Amino acid sequence: MPVTDLVIAAAVLVSIIVGFARGFVKEAVSVASLLLAIWAAFNIGPHAETLSADWFGSDAMQLWFGRLLVFIVVLAIGGLVGWGIAKLVRLSVLSGMDRLLGMGFGFCRGVVLVAVFVIGGQYASFDQDNWWRESRFIPYLSQVADWLRVLAPKGMELLQVPGLPDELPVALPQTMNRRG
Repeated sequence: MPVTDLVIAAAVLVSIIVGFARGFVKEAVSVASLLLAIWAAFNIGPHAETLSADWFGSDAMQLWFGRLLVFIVVLAIGGLVGWGIAKLVRLSVLSGMDRLLGMGFGFCRGVVLVAVFVIGGQYASFDQDNWWRESRFIPYLSQVADWLRVLAPKGMELLQVPGLPDELPVALPQTMNRRG
């Protein structure tokens, strides 16, 4: 077996082991949190840029600080939610099934991550090298890479949300009368 295939197999195996250790629920919540954090960073982050107006003079720096701040907050909240849900699953009878499904999730994640590296290798013209052509796994991963190239632009379109306001309100609107 070529060294390239051993490295690919090791990367996927590590992902499977991590998936088993963390379980499906924690892995799924982590991915959902990451996707939500990316979406929030690009759609809500620009509204948070005013928080750093005193620190950064550049509008671009303020924008990216706002995005980073929103990304970190959403990711942290998602991590806490994932931790809590994973604790509940571990205490239930579903723990074994959760770990088994986590292994499947880890396999899929490992294949997708290696396929991303295959895309990079194709752009870097590694496909002309002997070690690339000798690999038995890379032809299969190239098919996954082609699939990712088709799906990635569609995923980026999902990040764009029309109709969001340009600025967040300074205060929430008063919609209810207080009666005391």
